[in-house]
Amino acid sequence: MNFYFNIITNLFPHSKFLNMKKCFLILVVICSGVSLFAQQNLTPTQINVFKNGTYYVVKEGNVDVKNYKADLLVPLQPLLGTYWISTAKEVKINKILFQTDTIKKMKPVSSLTDLMYANKNKKVKITYRYDDKNIREVSGTLSDYNKDTYLAKIKTSDNKGITYLQTANILEFTIEDNPIEKISVDSLARLAKIEFNKASDNVKLKLIYMQSGIQWIPSYIIKVISDKELQLEMKALVENYSENIDNAELTLTVGNPQFFYGRQADPLSFNYLSEIFKTTSLTGKLDNNIQYQSYSNMNNISGFGGNELNEQPVSDYTGFTIEGEKTNDLFMYKIGKVSMPMNSKSSFPVFAANFAYKDVYETTIIDVFDFAYNKYIGGDPEKRYDVFHSFKITNNGSNPFTTAPVFVLNENLQPLAQDQLKYTAVGADVSVQLSKAGDVIVKNTEEEIEKTDNVKKVGKTYYSKVKIKGNIHINNLQNKKIQLNVTKNLTADVNTASDNGKINKTGKYYGLNSYSDIDWELTLNANEKKTISYQYEVFVAY
Repeated sequence: MNFYFNIITNLFPHSKFLNMKKCFLILVVICSGVSLFAQQNLTPTQINVFKNGTYYVVKEGNVDVKNYKADLLVPLQPLLGTYWISTAKEVKINKILFQTDTIKKMKPVSSLTDLMYANKNKKVKITYRYDDKNIREVSGTLSDYNKDTYLAKIKTSDNKGITYLQTANILEFTIEDNPIEKISVDSLARLAKIEFNKASDNVKLKLIYMQSGIQWIPSYIIKVISDKELQLEMKALVENYSENIDNAELTLTVGNPQFFYGRQADPLSFNYLSEIFKTTSLTGKLDNNIQYQSYSNMNNISGFGGNELNEQPVSDYTGFTIEGEKTNDLFMYKIGKVSMPMNSKSSFPVFAANFAYKDVYETTIIDVFDFAYNKYIGGDPEKRYDVFHSFKITNNGSNPFTTAPVFVLNENLQPLAQDQLKYTAVGADVSVQLSKAGDVIVKNTEEEIEKTDNVKKVGKTYYSKVKIKGNIHINNLQNKKIQLNVTKNLTADVNTASDNGKINKTGKYYGLNSYSDIDWELTLNANEKKTISYQYEVFVAY
């Protein structure tokens, strides 16, 4: 309000009529309309938010019934097949007619014209321009205002007469108390016209639906406690760009549920003939890739609102957790009752707990030679493969980790790195990468040791079997002992792996050849060099 007072003071620095103590001053206010159909609106009591921009909501409340019928506003675009209304046992719904109709809508005043029209019969004081040189004031009751002619009728406070003013001449308009700041206008709205089976003054309804427009984005922070233990803290940013949520139970869901029709809107919200089985870009399985692809749960798998919780200070290692529960393949965090206005973002703490970890180095060597495809051993034997210094964390808590950014701090709360914490089930391990380790060198060489021609025939194609031996050369240039985890990928059938390498086969590609990988967990002393080896067979068509 002081902002507007300063503008008036600058425009009219010598005016004696500028008093802000008991006034409601309007210059030009531009506000968007807010739909108020409150007597027939249901109140959100539960809301379940997914990470892909959709949410499930439960609304409850009583509606006024006249002649067996009641009107209810339809959500903007409920998702296909998710809009359902139920009643108490004693009253049943015969039918629901979905129709666009005219309703009364309250909107904030957007001009002096709206304000004067809404406040007829109020005591007012008006400062107006009498002519080019004179400014005058009139006090009294605003007995009428004509929106078509912009003419105000003021019965003066001394009861000596009536003053008529054009809106264009008014400089300042003061309402002495309790100004009305909203006006009623006609508006088109999509209504659910509900017909009940028996007469009643009001009926309690429960409405459920899913809709786009609210999502949650998780993030983590790691604070190192010692060389074996760290604290992992999670928070959730909830973005609400759909509707007002007031004192409703908020649940945040982790997982990858199937929503076959994706974000396809329910035809009940359309005012035209729909084709619900027509394929659109939003049909098909809905996963968490639709928005925030990097936060998808299942693409990356490794083995402040109304709630009263405040986020823990960054230096506080106190553990806490939001109540959660596992439902089938989903995990749901119960945040509690919250209020989230539309077009707002709210941050909620979810949990903070201590976890064991190992300080490791990791590298993955792809099938760079790919003999099954190239039919020869190529590649650069001097090529170095990236080695990453990582924290390997075991999820020994009660909640899964969902895919999200993670910010890493050391024992002195100094930043170390930022990475992506991948979806991790309870009991599984996950790696958080800190940096590339330039002082741990890893190279890979291979050589053909045997070849047998035409050992198999598939259709008209003959396949030869080739045996290949590979070596991985490692050099730890650090002045300390390290743990190095090495993974080697191959399109072949692996026979042997030295140093207790674990062989895993996950399928067949290129016809006869398996897709395999080998995992080693190695301990290297300071400045130690080491070579590990493997051997595999591959079928090649010539």
